[in-house]
Order: sequence, then structure tokens, then C-alpha cells
Amino acid sequence: MKSSSLLLRSFATAVLFVSFASCSENLDSSGVCSVLCPPVGGNVQNITLDAVVLDTTVQSLSGLGTENGLFLASRGDTLDTRVIIRYDSLPVTFSPKADTARPISSVDSAYLLLHIDTLSIKGPGPVTIEAYDVDTTASDTSTAAVLALFRPDRFISSQVFNRADLKDTVRYYISDSAVLAKIQSKAQLRIGLRSTGPSSSQMRIISTEGGLPPTLSFRATPDTATAPLTSSPFSRTPAGEAVIAFRLSDYTAIAKGPPPGSPSDLEVGGLPPRRVIVRFNIPLNIIDSATVVRATLLLNQIPNPLLDPTDTVLILPSLVLAGKAVVDPTKAAQIVADITLDTVRVMPGSSGLREIELARAFPIWRTQSPDTVPRALVLKALNEGDSPLEIRFSSSEEAVALLRPRLRISYTARVPLGIP
Repeated sequence: MKSSSLLLRSFATAVLFVSFASCSENLDSSGVCSVLCPPVGGNVQNITLDAVVLDTTVQSLSGLGTENGLFLASRGDTLDTRVIIRYDSLPVTFSPKADTARPISSVDSAYLLLHIDTLSIKGPGPVTIEAYDVDTTASDTSTAAVLALFRPDRFISSQVFNRADLKDTVRYYISDSAVLAKIQSKAQLRIGLRSTGPSSSQMRIISTEGGLPPTLSFRATPDTATAPLTSSPFSRTPAGEAVIAFRLSDYTAIAKGPPPGSPSDLEVGGLPPRRVIVRFNIPLNIIDSATVVRATLLLNQIPNPLLDPTDTVLILPSLVLAGKAVVDPTKAAQIVADITLDTVRVMPGSSGLREIELARAFPIWRTQSPDTVPRALVLKALNEGDSPLEIRFSSSEEAVALLRPRLRISYTARVPLGIP
């Protein structure tokens, strides 16, 4: 009953958000009829508040396999990620031209068709991609059990790619005998990919969720005139959990992630992905009795030089929709709605003042009680889970007051609608 109530309340809030999001405030009304748009009620007041009552870093609970990309990286002691692809349903028969179906007794030219986000590629190359048999009866969510199977007795094959070889579409050839053995034993084929090489490397492979799943293709005979057979990623487990099984058809397993910052830092992005939740205590007269012209969350960025400090992370502010009943900040930070299409571009290695605009939240807060929609915001990376880059900010635990998160608001007295 409580879940139904929460869903209905979130839906109603989302409807309100859509209506408010279609409006924008423009201080320049010189070309508009003064009858339709009466003068602003008084001078604009500017205040900066220490309005943050809670700010903390939480994990993103989207879960394994929900990302649009599969992140394959080998960056020394800083980052090591693997790609897991499950083919739990393999063809066991084929039909030669003008003939009846027969059991598959050979496999020829087996390969994985990988779609690469070329903008994500780093490293001069060459890079060696190794394939391992990572089939296991361990828990589906145990990445430790899967990572332990990247060992010599589970090795399938390897292929070397020069930097110029990594194009939008790549054929990764694997052992024909390994595929045939799985087909003839009617077993599932679960492949783990690992990158190695003389230099660090990384790439993003488009996943099933991204719309271009990595497919397995092979011929059931050496005859090149025979049409190839194709299998898409598919997972039979966990049994009875169709949604989770679909997500686990391909996913990224993190063997080693970048070390986190100070426990008091606010962290956005990274692997595993993190987000920040900020809760405010804003004077009622501003929310209920004022027209907010602009509202800005002021954050002090802490430089993070560990990975690609001059790359860009896009931060998206989202409105927290979790009501009073959700007291766990981690859970509350998952129930959100985006309040703007604009993102904030930040480089991990930069430092200084960063501004997050949240004026669009105020019309929603004005029409909803704090029990329904808390005065809270979540900051998350736009490509959450697809990139190891992490942005760090000072929290309210910062010893220097001016470096703590603050809220700057520009407002006027509310003007009633109607013809004067």
C-alpha cells in the first residue's frame, strides 16, 4: 500500500514538474504589455545562506548491467575493469541450403561483433584483448567470483589491436573449439574480456542497454557460402528475475577502481558510480511568499588529478522526489527527476567555485509540502557508470566556512496574477 502511495505521489509530482519546467523567467519585459505582465514586486533581493542541513556521497544503486556501455580498461594500479557477456542460448542445429536441419558438428570463424565508442578510446596501443570462460554457479551479483575465473585454465583466446584497428565496429575472433564444446554439451557460453598491453588503455563497448549488443557469429561449416549463425547476449539467471537477468546479459566487472577521496568529500561519478545528495533548510517566506528569480548552489571543487584531469564531466542536477518515509539518503537519492536539460561542465583536475542552478526547483517546492517533496537535490554524472572520472567538492564538514556548500538566492516579493 505504501509503495502504491509513493508511486502515485511521485507521478503527481512529475506532472507538476513538466508544467513548471515549461516556464522560464525572463527579467527583460520591455517588449511585453504591462497589463499582461505587471511590474516585478519590488527590488531584487540577494542573499547567501548556509542552508545545507545534509550533504553526503552515496552509491548509485542502478545495479550491474544498467549502463549503456561496457567499460574495458587497464590503467595500471589506478583502474582495471573487465567486460562480461553471457550467451546462455546457443544454436544446436543448422540448416544447409536446400536441406533439413542437422546437429552442429563444427564451428568456423567464430567472432564477437563489438561496437566501440571511439571517443572513449585512450592509449596509444597496441592493446591485447583476452577472452576467458567465466561461467560459474556462484551468485550472479558476485563479481569477485567472476573475476577469479580470469586464470590460465579458463583462457579462450586473445587478439591484438593496434590503435588504428579500433574503429566503430570491431570483430573479435575467439576459439572455434571453445564455442563448439559449449554447443555440443548444451552449456552456456559466458565470456569475460580483459585488456592487457605495454601501455594503459581503455575503451567503451556499446551494451545491450545502449542499443547495439555485442553479438556472437559463426558458421556451422567451413563453406563460406553457408549463412552464419548469430546469437545475442542472453542470461537465464537469476531464475524468476527476468529484469535482472536481462541486465546481466552483459555488464562491466570492476577489478580495481580509482581510490576515493577524503571521507568528507562530496564525490560525483567514478567507478563504482557515486552521486551527491544535498538537503536544504530554506526560509518559508522565500519559498511561499517570494518570486525566486535565480537560485544557485555554490560548491568548492577539489582537484582530482588521478585520471584524465583535463577531460570533461557533465553534472546533472536532479530533484529528490522521495517523501518523508524514505529516511535513508542512499535510497532517497535514487528517486529523482531532472529539473533542467542544462548540465554543468567540470574538469576533474580543476578547482575553485562551481555554480549549480536550481531555480526550477522552487515552483515545485512551493506547491508541494516538504513531506511530499523534500527540499533536496541530487548531483550525478550524465554518463553515470560509463566513465571512471570523478568530481570532488568540499562538504559542510569543511573547516573553512567559505568553502562549504552555500545557497545564493535572488528574489522579489510575489506578484499576484490578474489585471490591476
